Amino acid sequence: MSLMLSETLSIPAILQRMLDDDAAVRALSQRLADDLPELMITVARGSSDHAAAYFSYAMMSQIGVPSLSIPLSLVSLQQPPLRLKKCWVAAFSQSGKSPDLIDSVRYLQQRGATSAALVNTAHSPLAAVTDAQILLPAGLEQSVAATKSYVAMLMAAAQTVAYLADALGIGNGLTAALQQLPQQMDEAAAEDWSPALKVLARADKMIVIGRGAALPIAQEAALKLKETSGIQAEAFSSAEVRHGPMEIIEKGYPVLVFAASGPEQAGTLIFAEDMRARGAQVLIVAPRGTACAHLLPSVPTVHPLLEPFTMIQGFYLIAAQLAVARGRNPDQPRFLKKVTQTR
Repeated sequence: MSLMLSETLSIPAILQRMLDDDAAVRALSQRLADDLPELMITVARGSSDHAAAYFSYAMMSQIGVPSLSIPLSLVSLQQPPLRLKKCWVAAFSQSGKSPDLIDSVRYLQQRGATSAALVNTAHSPLAAVTDAQILLPAGLEQSVAATKSYVAMLMAAAQTVAYLADALGIGNGLTAALQQLPQQMDEAAAEDWSPALKVLARADKMIVIGRGAALPIAQEAALKLKETSGIQAEAFSSAEVRHGPMEIIEKGYPVLVFAASGPEQAGTLIFAEDMRARGAQVLIVAPRGTACAHLLPSVPTVHPLLEPFTMIQGFYLIAAQLAVARGRNPDQPRFLKKVTQTR
């Protein structure tokens, strides 16, 4: 069994630990509730940036705080005269060692922002420069392809939003829904996604589709397909892909679609059917019972904001198997290393 596979299987237990020991997240949420920011800025790269994008979507959709991902070179190298009153910075990192993340957070704080680090490594340089820290309990991640640390970031984001909503009197049911998530993640590991292996075993390029809370999952899936299987996979919103990129989708072209429940699902499924009609090989990830062809079933969750969790759990498992089927080692991509330090 690959490390990527075993680490993915450990995710449900990690999420349960985060529910059992949530004091740091609750304290952060209360600080935010006491002085609610008018803007959130996320600072991250790679898989961590995809987790940050999920956090942004959750904050905007559930709390109403606008959020943006800032270009790191803008703040770490150019240092523009930003005005950041009532701004909060959320920095995501597995290692907390990348100099451009650290420099960016330090500069944003100098411009007036407060900050917090969500990291998987204790005593990290990134956490040392922020006002608060959420130490993720994913433990040492040995596979270069991040899985358990990524989902732990999603969990910390969902918990922060849930507890902040509670503190602000916003009744969205997210806190109660989170209690069932570890069991649902266990169930996700048992779903049969083997049809994806047949479609992707010899693919060299493809498109991954998502929308709403599922778009960050599509972005993460595309990155993992590149990292572990060497497939040139690109992620798009099911709305944005119609503005040009779908021109390359022709007969036999692989398309992986994450169609989470919610107002975005209907349009996403229509897009998938349109691509199937032109002959594309379309695989649809959607909750069990969704009326569509070629379904890769995901486990339904109590709150739609949590559906991306069970979707990415199923995807990680099949991605690890796909890499092996293509003769690659998912734990040791050829040109990558675990900790990337950019400037």
